[in-house]
Amino acid sequence: MKQRPSSFGGVAFSLYLQVLGIAITACLRGQVKNGLKLLVASVGYWRYWPNAITWDCLRMVEGARDVLDVSSPKALSLIMGQHGYRLMAVDLDDPQLKTRWAETARFLGLADYQTRYEDAQKLSFPAESFDFVYSISVIEHIPGDGDAAALREIARVLRPGGRAVVEVPLRDQHIEIMQEYDSKGFALPTPRFYERHYSPASADQRLRIPELSVEEVWYMTENAAIDPWIATPRLPRLLRLLILPWEPLLAALNVSLSAEPGRGKPLSVTLHYRKPL
Repeated sequence: MKQRPSSFGGVAFSLYLQVLGIAITACLRGQVKNGLKLLVASVGYWRYWPNAITWDCLRMVEGARDVLDVSSPKALSLIMGQHGYRLMAVDLDDPQLKTRWAETARFLGLADYQTRYEDAQKLSFPAESFDFVYSISVIEHIPGDGDAAALREIARVLRPGGRAVVEVPLRDQHIEIMQEYDSKGFALPTPRFYERHYSPASADQRLRIPELSVEEVWYMTENAAIDPWIATPRLPRLLRLLILPWEPLLAALNVSLSAEPGRGKPLSVTLHYRKPL
């Protein structure tokens, strides 16, 4: 089952081109604002390789139709919808789920693309509802033991034999990050938990549950330390906007993918799960 990391390159680039195609189609069909946003910020630096892993794992599920996207960046779910999968795209509270992504799906003619507000720790779907579930850059934002709770919910709604993909940030040391403003940019009276950066040890401890078997683990590492610059307000806003369209190229050239922790700067880890029959 294990793929050579190099084989993901063509998949990642193909998905990037498909996102650009969706952006152009959206513009041509009257969704100019949403289309231009997707052209400028098509596939983020941190999503380029996890998107390819997710797509590859989805294709492993024989006869898969029903897919749940748990709060991931939504461009990949639009691609899945275009390939005939029935998508349920959820988020905790992001208004763009309805104003941007559901509208874009409608203009693309994706009749089987649904959106709903859901808490990843308490999904409202019946057990064994989906063939495939994925959550990219999400559960690290859930405080306490919320990451494990979300994984248990993913396992619950996944059908036997189904697969799941989860991606989280990875660093040399486990870090719990507090923030003085909320997700909308408003100041908070006291700092609030924002996200955790896992270490290889804490990822192994926190992201394995009895209900799911871990089929593969993929590590992303940087050759040059770009992440500290583009993931923080270090750069002027205009320069940051100019970099956005080039993030897929930066990821393709600067980020390495390996089945073992690499020698570069740790960036993220992606786990591929399977629910036993």
